[in-house]
Amino acid sequence: MKVKSEFILKSVAGQHIVVPIGKEAAKFHGMITLNETGKFLFETLKTKQTLETLIDRLLDTYDVTKQQATKDVQNFIEVLKKHNVLES
Repeated sequence: MKVKSEFILKSVAGQHIVVPIGKEAAKFHGMITLNETGKFLFETLKTKQTLETLIDRLLDTYDVTKQQATKDVQNFIEVLKKHNVLES
């Protein structure tokens, strides 16, 4: 899975937001606000990743348990899927 090229990450006034461009802008009205972990995962998903590699990258970068990393990655992926931000 990876982020569709029609979604980009912007930093505005200290906030990290995902916004649609191109054709997706006509379908998706709004934005998704990310914390630092979400920003990290979104940037990682610019290239094709598996759930396992995302969890491993989170564990390598942040001081969290595998259980917490797994939960965080799964929740993040569900939000992106809900908003149709990912491609297979």
